[in-house]
Amino acid sequence: MRLPKSWGKDHYGALMLLALGAAVLALGLGYKMGSLNRMGAGFIPVVLGALMMAVGIAIGITAAKPGQREMTNPLPGHGTHAAGPEWRGWLCILGGVLSFVLLGEHGGLLPATFASVFVSAMGDRNSTVKSSAILAAILTVFCLIVFHYGLSLQLPLFQWV
Repeated sequence: MRLPKSWGKDHYGALMLLALGAAVLALGLGYKMGSLNRMGAGFIPVVLGALMMAVGIAIGITAAKPGQREMTNPLPGHGTHAAGPEWRGWLCILGGVLSFVLLGEHGGLLPATFASVFVSAMGDRNSTVKSSAILAAILTVFCLIVFHYGLSLQLPLFQWV
C-alpha cells in the first residue's frame, strides 16, 4: 500500500491513532462489555479505542499538507519546525510518569500527583518553576477532591515507606 506524497506528519499521526484505536477496540471486544452500571473488563478499552479512532479521524480531517501550515497559521512562531527533537519535553513527560509511579507507591497520591504534574509542566520551554508549581498545586487539590473524596480511591494520600 502506497501512501500519498502530499501527506504530512499530522496525516501519519492520524493514521497511527486510527490503527492503534482499532487494535485496542478489537482486543477490548474479546472481554465482557457489561453496562454503564456494571462495567465489564472490556468496557474501558472499547470506549478508549473508539475515542482514539475519533481523535485520529478529527486530526486527519483537519491536517494540513506539508508546507501549508506556515502560510495559514495566525500565531507567530508556531508551525515552524525545530532543528531537532524536543528532548526537554520528552524527558520531562517520561520523568513525570516515572515520578508518579515511584511516588505513588512510596509517597502516596498527593506527592505523586504534585511531582508528576510539576515535572511534566517543566517540559514546556515557556514554563517557569513558579507557574509549574502553581499548576501542580491546583491539580493536586483537584485530584484530592475527585479521586479521594469523590471516587474513594484506595491509594493513601500520604505514605512514607
